[in-house]
Amino acid sequence: MLRADLVDPELSGNKYFKLLPNLLGAREQGHHTLLSFGGPWSNHLHALAAAGRRFGFRTIGMVRGEQGGALTACLQDAANNGMRLQFTSRDDYRRKGDTDWQLQLQTQFGPHFLIPEGGSNLAGVLGCRALLPVVHDFSHLMVACGTGTTLSVIGIQVLKGEGYLQQEVAGLLSRHGLQASCRWQVLDDWHGGGYARVTPELLDFMYRFEADTGIPLEPVYSAKLMQALVGLVACDFFPAGARVLVVHGGGLQGRRSLA
Repeated sequence: MLRADLVDPELSGNKYFKLLPNLLGAREQGHHTLLSFGGPWSNHLHALAAAGRRFGFRTIGMVRGEQGGALTACLQDAANNGMRLQFTSRDDYRRKGDTDWQLQLQTQFGPHFLIPEGGSNLAGVLGCRALLPVVHDFSHLMVACGTGTTLSVIGIQVLKGEGYLQQEVAGLLSRHGLQASCRWQVLDDWHGGGYARVTPELLDFMYRFEADTGIPLEPVYSAKLMQALVGLVACDFFPAGARVLVVHGGGLQGRRSLA
């Protein structure tokens, strides 16, 4: 297992590698404000707020859904790190990729450097190259994926939707003129009911895995990834002699959603 969760206590896991190239790009373009998107338990917004505080950027988080009651622990951390939180309806949130809405955001918040949800732009994709070590000793790589930016070879989709991320990754490569350097696939039947859906079976697996290995997981990404790995091994998905590298993408702050 590649323990990307240990890279940085705040810029956890793959977020470190996705965000730093974006911050460098913002700095080079003379921007002092970063704006991005995420849900109430977004690892991306959580890391972006910490990065903004650490590297001297103002940050704005467009949060999916109306604010109801107290902030989640994730958003409270973001606010404590100076992020301005702007809640938006789900209908408006779906427009996050529309040029017209992005221009409205420029008018509303002033000049800013926009980072797509999950850091899924070219800078984020290229930044993930540094996440993986030399991997010639491994036959398979496995990673949990929500936006597809960090996808390596076998992606375990954590969102419900057959073929959804397969199309997203293909579009990401095409949009940025990138050629896949290896065979890759997305397995979309290990989501456990959908994004952030947590079943008793998943929790039981997560706690037993932690007790056996001492490696902490969270229920949105890494627990589903490891559950998929165990299931794939049990059904002989990998050929004899396979050497599998699993990427722990961090995001452990999301464990607090279990409360």
